[in-house]
Amino acid sequence: MSRTLPPPPPRNSQRGDRHDDKKRRLRRGHIGHSSNRSQLDEDLESMFSSLTIDNIPAEANSDCGMDRKRKSYKDQAGVENMISSLAIQEAAVTNSVYRGQRKKFSDLILDDRKILAKGNSDCNDPGSRSLRSKEFIEGINDLLLRHQGSGVRYFAVHFDLNSTHAVYLDKWVQFASKSDAKYVTLHLCENGISCSRHSVTASRYNFPLHCFGDGRGSLLRKLSLTNCIFSTPVHSSGFSSLVQLSLRRVTTADSDIQNIFSCFPVLRDLKLQCCEDLVNIRISHETLLELHISCCQKLKSINIHSISLDIFEYDGHQVQIKYESTPSMRRIAIKFVDRNCSLPDDLLAMERLKKVTLWFLSPSEEPSFILHAKTFTVLQLVSLSILPSWNNVLAVAYLVKATPSVKRLHLEACSGEHHYLDNVQVDWPEHISLKKLRTILVGGFAAQAPLVELLAYLSRVATRLKLLEISPHHHRYKDSGRCVSEDVGVEAAWDHARNAARATIGLKLQSTVKFVVK
Repeated sequence: MSRTLPPPPPRNSQRGDRHDDKKRRLRRGHIGHSSNRSQLDEDLESMFSSLTIDNIPAEANSDCGMDRKRKSYKDQAGVENMISSLAIQEAAVTNSVYRGQRKKFSDLILDDRKILAKGNSDCNDPGSRSLRSKEFIEGINDLLLRHQGSGVRYFAVHFDLNSTHAVYLDKWVQFASKSDAKYVTLHLCENGISCSRHSVTASRYNFPLHCFGDGRGSLLRKLSLTNCIFSTPVHSSGFSSLVQLSLRRVTTADSDIQNIFSCFPVLRDLKLQCCEDLVNIRISHETLLELHISCCQKLKSINIHSISLDIFEYDGHQVQIKYESTPSMRRIAIKFVDRNCSLPDDLLAMERLKKVTLWFLSPSEEPSFILHAKTFTVLQLVSLSILPSWNNVLAVAYLVKATPSVKRLHLEACSGEHHYLDNVQVDWPEHISLKKLRTILVGGFAAQAPLVELLAYLSRVATRLKLLEISPHHHRYKDSGRCVSEDVGVEAAWDHARNAARATIGLKLQSTVKFVVK
C-alpha cells in the first residue's frame, strides 16, 4: 500500500528556513568563533576598562565605547571611520572581520613605528622616555579595545618597557591568552637592544606564564621573550602545544631550565641567549630537536641527555660540554671565543652525526693543537673557521687526520689581517690519508701564508680530490651551520687574493682537480 507524501513547502519558506538557520548558526559561533563569544567580549571590555589613561583624547573614548556586537551594514560608516584610525595591518584584518567575517586570524605586531608619531627621542632623557612610553601604552590600549578579541594568530610587542609598566603588560598578555594566540613575542627593547641606562635603573618585567597554563588548553605554540623575568612552576600543565621557546636577555635560573621540560612536554626548539644567571645547565628531554645556547656569561657546564636531539649549537666562552646521551645527533656547531675547539670523545657514540662546525680562533702562536688518539669515522661534512696562524692551521690538520671519512671540507678565514710569523717551518702530520675527501671550499682567502700552506698540504694527502673552490669573500655562519656570503672588503684586495690563489695553489694541483676562484 502506497503512502501519500505531504506536499512540499513553498520555496520562499525554504529560503526563509535556511536563512534563519544560518543566522542561528552565526549566533552559536560557527565559522571559527567560540560559542561564548558574548562572554568573551564582555571579559575583554572589563579587562581594559581599568587601563584608561587620563589624557586619552575624547574622540578615542567615544570610539572605544562603540558596541562591538553590532555587525549589520547599517553601522558600516561608523566601522569604516574606526578602521581608518588603526594601524594599516590591523585595519585590514579588522575590516575583513566586519565584511562578512571572511578572515579568521589576525597578526597584531605592535611597535613604535605603528603606534607612535614620527620623531626622535633621547633614550637617556627620563622625560622623553616617559612620554614615549605613555603614548605607546595609550595607543596599544586603544587598539586592543577596538579589536574583537578572537582569532589572533601572532601577538607581538616591540618596545622598551619594564616592570614599572607591569599593570599594562599583564593585561596585554591576558588579551593574547584569551584570544588564543599561537605565537607570542615580547621584545621589551628597541631595535633588539635595550637602552643601557634604562636597563640599569629599571627591573625587568616578570612574564606571567600562568596566563597560558591555567588548564584551559592553551594553543600557544611559540613564545619569544627579551628583557624579561622567566620562571617556571615546578608542576604545571596546560602547555601541551608549545614547541618553540626563545629566551634572550632573560633572568632565569638553572632550576627554571630543568622545569621547562616538565611544563612543555612537546618542546622541540630551545634558544638561550645572554641569560647571565645560568651556571650549570642540564638538558633532559625526550622530544627536543634543536638546542641553541649563546653568550651566557656565567655558564660553566652543559649536560645534555636527549635521545631525540638533532642539532646543538653553542657560541660563547669555553665551557664544559658533556653529551650524556645524544644518539640522534646529526649536526654540532661549537664556537669558543679566543679558543680553539676540538672533537670530544663523546662524538664516538653519535652514530648519526654527519656535520660538525668548529672555530679555531686562538691568537696565540704557542702550540695548542690536540693529537686525537681516536678517529671519528662517521663525520662526512666538516666546517672550520680559522684565525690564520701556523698554530691554528696545524690544529686543523690534526683534526682532519682524525676524520678520515670526511667528504666535504669548508675552511673560512675569519680575518685577512696578519696573524702569523714569517718564514716558519711546519711539521705537518704524517701517515694521513683522506681518500674520501672530494670537495674543499675556502672563504675569506687573502693569500695568508699559513692558509696557503695548509691548502697545499691537503691537496697532497687528498688523493681523490675533485674540487677546490676559493673565494676572497667572507662568510658567516647562521642557524644550523649555514653559511651566508658577506660583501665586506675592497675589490682591489679581492683581485689580489684571486691572483695569489692562482699563482700559489692552482699551479700545484693535479690535473684531475677542478680549480675555481670566485
